[in-house]
Amino acid sequence: MSDAQALLLKAEKKASSTGFFGMLSGSSRFEEAADLYIEAANAFRLNKDMASAGSAFEKAAEMQLKSEAKDEAANTYIEAYKALKKVDPSESARLLIQAITLFTTKGQFRRAATYKQDLAGLYEIDLGDLERAMDAYDDAGEWFSADGAESLANKAWLKVAEIAALREDYPRAIAKYELVAKNSLTNNLTKWSVKDYFFRSGLCHIANKDIIAAKRAIDEYADADPSFFQTREFVLLQDVVSAYEDGDQERFTDKVFQFDQFSKLDKWKTTILLRIKNSISEEDENIL
Repeated sequence: MSDAQALLLKAEKKASSTGFFGMLSGSSRFEEAADLYIEAANAFRLNKDMASAGSAFEKAAEMQLKSEAKDEAANTYIEAYKALKKVDPSESARLLIQAITLFTTKGQFRRAATYKQDLAGLYEIDLGDLERAMDAYDDAGEWFSADGAESLANKAWLKVAEIAALREDYPRAIAKYELVAKNSLTNNLTKWSVKDYFFRSGLCHIANKDIIAAKRAIDEYADADPSFFQTREFVLLQDVVSAYEDGDQERFTDKVFQFDQFSKLDKWKTTILLRIKNSISEEDENIL
């Protein structure tokens, strides 16, 4: 029997001990069991048995909760989440939620926000659950903002916007891009990024096939930040709107190509612009 297994059996025996002496020891029995479970978990981790390590950490956290050690339990759930992240993302997410709940119960919203962002990443990358990912990023943004960490809040909200747009939930994407742009206008460190947020939001308006709203929004962006009027992003938005209204796919392609020669378009922008181009073709077909 390995040391890890021996420690696990010892922990389980301590946790389940009954009778007079077991009852007399009270919470100290659970504390001792928790320590043994943690020892077992670390031994499993050394043996690279991450599934068993995660399970032992979870049992340790349960013991800590029974002894009213909620702070310790939250931290132990985090260790369980880390152990299972690569081998069982779904279980890892469940354990991370347990930790986040304990952090919020104790009013530790900054820590909760950090791990909520990690949870969002699990949903997005490991589990492919983009709806839950957006909601988790959104919560993280709200909690960061409430704690005065605006740059971290903006980072989380930009993820919401990015995913929402790719899922064609353009109103949600627009709302987040405009929120981050507004938050960034008065910050000298982030003001330079505002043109990109306005550009992305404008593209979402056009991709949403609401040209009237797109025109109004582009004008509002130029009013909010007069320097936006002089940017390539503003000019391209105007050109895209014009090409869309005229049903001119060739002019659209030419203007996008010219822009890309000076400012390389990333994958997200290319995806949204391709959708707009295809929608121009669809409009032509509808007319015919």
